[in-house]
Amino acid sequence: MKYRPWTQEDLDKLVEMISDKKDLHEMQGTLDRSKLSIVNVVKKLKSGEKINVLEEEESDDVIDTPKDRRSNVEKAAINFLDLRIKDRDYSNVWSSILDFQKVLEEKSIEQNEANIKIKTKGWIGIAFTGDHHIGNMATDYKTMLEHRDLIADTDDLYVCFNGDYCDNYLPTSHASGMFEALFPPAVQKNLAKDYIESIKSKVLSLVAGCHDMWGLKASDWDLTEYLAKHGEAVYLGNGGTLWLTVGSTTYKIMMRHKYRYNSGDNATSTVKKMFEKSGGFDVGVVSHNHIAAMEESVKTGLDGTLKRIFLRAGTYKINDRYIKQAGFSDGQTTVPIVLFNSKERDIRGFQNLREGIDYLKYLNRNQ
Repeated sequence: MKYRPWTQEDLDKLVEMISDKKDLHEMQGTLDRSKLSIVNVVKKLKSGEKINVLEEEESDDVIDTPKDRRSNVEKAAINFLDLRIKDRDYSNVWSSILDFQKVLEEKSIEQNEANIKIKTKGWIGIAFTGDHHIGNMATDYKTMLEHRDLIADTDDLYVCFNGDYCDNYLPTSHASGMFEALFPPAVQKNLAKDYIESIKSKVLSLVAGCHDMWGLKASDWDLTEYLAKHGEAVYLGNGGTLWLTVGSTTYKIMMRHKYRYNSGDNATSTVKKMFEKSGGFDVGVVSHNHIAAMEESVKTGLDGTLKRIFLRAGTYKINDRYIKQAGFSDGQTTVPIVLFNSKERDIRGFQNLREGIDYLKYLNRNQ
């Protein structure tokens, strides 16, 4: 219904109809006005508010001034037939979100800490290995498989993996690295799974590395979680703590693929900084830089002043274009091993896997 100004004649008719107790529908028909227009005028009449009316003699005149033209513009009357603007209660939505989060957390296998107990009366060894880079042309696959078989064939020896299982170069992350691939990412993942499964009775834990996280960023698929499930081992995410009880003795092992405070002159600096920031551990391991290093020293932590072992786990990726361009030395292929006594706190580290295995066998022969 188009808007038009009220005239005095309109007002007189309205007052008369109000006196005759006419209903609103009849008023609309007689006055040819909308319900809203009539109700507003009635309110003004009751309150004594002034009502602007259009004089009869002016109604047929030509409107020349902008002000007069604006006062007679036909206004659109908007009627929302199904507008949903009422207040809504979102409490059930928040409850659903919290419930869903709880269910997802229950399904996740990632943990910051884990407790592992190994029953024995002798010594055990743990090999700490990382940066396998399965898929790269420069990876030393021969040594990698030899080490795997050594671990599989040695009694009382276990292994903790510290990230970068596959080279995993993708178009979304360092795409030029794909030119160094011996085979594509899908094959890399299958081989990593096969490698882990072949020694899963030995695997204690896995940590995610930088190259592994590229796949997570690109497709929301966690390679390390996948490998941990197939290896039936603890998944420590980007790093975490293992509380390892060997016989009657408990040790604290802290692992991260990557950490801050690296030094070109002191390879184990980053591991010692991790010790200071975390409150201490018995054995700490950091990978990432393809450096092989081990340092044993007495250091004060929350548990007192004791001997500690700080490790850099080396790599199987001998070199790549980035290493050559940046002027770094070739990657150092080694797997450090730490021996743990079951009867009293006693840790002994070896940077060479074979030497550590030989000494482990010697210690257990003489129990």
